[in-house]
Amino acid sequence: MRHIAGSLTDWSPERIDGECSAAYARYERALKAHYVAYFARNCHLRCRRQPYSAATIAAALPPGWEHLQRLIPVGAFHRYARSGRSSQLLALALLGSCSVEDPSLAWLSDALDLPSRRKRPEISPFAFEFSLMPDELNEKPRVTTMDYIARVSGVTVVIESKWSERGGLGRCSCLRDDGNPNPGGSCASRVEARPAYWKTVSNDFGLPVRRDPLRPCSLSLAYQAVRNVAAARVLSGQRPALFVLLFDENNPYFCRTGDWPGWPNLLRSTLGQNSSGLIFKAVSWQRLIRTLPLSKAVRHWVAEKHCLFSDHVSPSE
Repeated sequence: MRHIAGSLTDWSPERIDGECSAAYARYERALKAHYVAYFARNCHLRCRRQPYSAATIAAALPPGWEHLQRLIPVGAFHRYARSGRSSQLLALALLGSCSVEDPSLAWLSDALDLPSRRKRPEISPFAFEFSLMPDELNEKPRVTTMDYIARVSGVTVVIESKWSERGGLGRCSCLRDDGNPNPGGSCASRVEARPAYWKTVSNDFGLPVRRDPLRPCSLSLAYQAVRNVAAARVLSGQRPALFVLLFDENNPYFCRTGDWPGWPNLLRSTLGQNSSGLIFKAVSWQRLIRTLPLSKAVRHWVAEKHCLFSDHVSPSE
């Protein structure tokens, strides 16, 4: 039986791509073909220049739910938000419609198996694309922004939404600055000056703070996850914090592919062994969709556009 390496220190971006790139290429081709076909059937929604993108943000959302776009702060839509492959628009449509329909967020508490502490429903705060203040993690010029945050059942929930992203989680951009994540290199000075990152690296991820000259920087590989966990700690204060990764279980970077264990398994083993006072959950969209109290219109939309119900065939199959 093949050994599946389950530690962040076992992996580099190049090694992960070596395991996943061929499978991802097939996955990506199938997904693009699916969205091209979807917009061909719904040509009134399609962008004239891009066959698998919507003409507008409103056209990228479920019919009757175009108002959800107001939940995203001005200027915070991703560059490719109108694409059928946008994880931002998928989260806005599904989490957003549920949040509007049931602002108590009892559905979220149930979906994440959180203990209920309320005798009667109350409005729970939530936000999309929530950005920290620069001084909270000493971040300049780019601050950490969370896809979705909420406070429910006494827990601060930070959700990172993924769908078809290549590589799975975002890596550092030190090479564009004055750093080098490769063996023998050093972090960018702006990253070195963020103590909360390094505390998170050590306390939650169990990674060495000092660079090994023979290994690539492990912070670089886990950069987005480290920032999310650090942000969850800041926002929760003394309250319990929960970091949730939502993902497509068909994306090769998020499932077992060759020797690669997939980001959910890798983060479960890493944060489960090292993190104290922080809960991590990795939940596939395929699993989450079964529990969400979606309207009939949204259910039909997500089934046709994203094949996220059992009676629709996945684009990867």
